[in-house]
Amino acid sequence: MNMTDEFLRLMRTQREIALATSADNTPHVRIVNFIYVPEEGRIYFATFADNTKVSEIAANPAVSFTTIPHDGSTAHVRAVGRAVRSERSIFEYADAFAAKIPGYDETIAAVGSELLLYEITFDTAAVTVDMEHSGTVCL
Repeated sequence: MNMTDEFLRLMRTQREIALATSADNTPHVRIVNFIYVPEEGRIYFATFADNTKVSEIAANPAVSFTTIPHDGSTAHVRAVGRAVRSERSIFEYADAFAAKIPGYDETIAAVGSELLLYEITFDTAAVTVDMEHSGTVCL
């Protein structure tokens, strides 16, 4: 089983990550929609400017995440990386978000100008397909 192929499959098909941030030695986890752009090796997610994760990431850009399976399996990707506010806007990735996440096109149309786009970069990821198939991929 090729773990890089499995990584790409999971990043393409899973829509949400549990994103962990930490500020003032206090961890915080929340669920966010995401897209992964393989050509860039980056995850993108959007949030409102007044969301607490904005200040948490500003204080400490180190994050970790795990994808969330919704197909009844335990297959997922975990990684540690760095989150920063993107120089791009949600509108540049609107088609990718809408193709992956049902109804997200309506969200972007309604409040896209209020959303900040963030990107997560990471060098390696742990991929778990099932109890017998797991490994680490280098990006």
